[in-house]
Amino acid sequence: MKYVYVLTSTEKDLYYEQCLMSVFSLRHYMSEAEIIILTDDRTAATFSGNWSKIKEYASSVVAVDFPSEAGNVERSRVLKTTIPEHVKGDFLFIDCDTIICESLSDIEKLDYPVAAVLDGHVPLSEHKHRDYFLKREKKMGYTGTKNQGFHINSGVILYRDGEKSREFFKKWHELWEYSFRVKHDHHDQGAFNEAFYQCGFGDTQLSGEWNCQISQGGLAFLEHAKIIHYFSSEAAGKNYIAYYKLADKSVQQRIKEAGDIPEDIQQMILNPKFQFTKVHLLNDRRIIPILQSPLIFTLAELKLHWPAVFTILESIVGACRSLAKKLKGKK
Repeated sequence: MKYVYVLTSTEKDLYYEQCLMSVFSLRHYMSEAEIIILTDDRTAATFSGNWSKIKEYASSVVAVDFPSEAGNVERSRVLKTTIPEHVKGDFLFIDCDTIICESLSDIEKLDYPVAAVLDGHVPLSEHKHRDYFLKREKKMGYTGTKNQGFHINSGVILYRDGEKSREFFKKWHELWEYSFRVKHDHHDQGAFNEAFYQCGFGDTQLSGEWNCQISQGGLAFLEHAKIIHYFSSEAAGKNYIAYYKLADKSVQQRIKEAGDIPEDIQQMILNPKFQFTKVHLLNDRRIIPILQSPLIFTLAELKLHWPAVFTILESIVGACRSLAKKLKGKK
């Protein structure tokens, strides 16, 4: 089994540093593993100086040429959807924004042609992004997520080389090209789920510990997690507060500046299930379903930019609640 990472990065982002942390953790637990970095020609040309350390952990670097005008998002998606064209045999694909918690050798016991983990570890009916998934995929003309009743996360993918699995990747790439070129949508996961549906892989799901999505219901799998997926994309927002210490940009920036992983960060990586910051957990059935509501974000913007208006609105709502309680008490 090969272990494959797709990496496209520049000095302006932190994808290289995320990949370095994940590869370091995988190599720690699997000293003999065949780890492949699948990258583009532009990124590969930077693997020197402060960006050379990854070559010490990887077994090989496979660089693919692209037209100079191709952007990094396009390069990354094309590489991810065409992995079997560059890597022969069975492999486990792993996103860069992950930390490996133990040996992954048990993956050898699974013989699915293609398999991955539920996004958010829940069926579509319980997913907080349900409407977003369906709206985006409707725009593409896709029905896979709706018809299957679940959405698969493409951050960890088991691939067993064979006709059916090769056909899946061919279909995934074809659908992504359509999404990107025709519908101008760069996301790969909608196309992944449509290909998953069209190729009939509905019953080939990995259990949650293979892709423990800690901000999306993954805490239930944390005890036995093999791979922690912390979603670096969530950290893109300016108001983001890292719940997972290794997702913190300041930690990753230290790696960039050092050109290696400092000792204290190495120790954090080797104790991955205990790297949480202080967080406030909501456990109210009334509030959880509306956390992604535009109303919540509107209130947040009001609080940030027009605090006086927020205070007035808060006073009005508070008064209404008090009145409602009094009226209810008189019944």
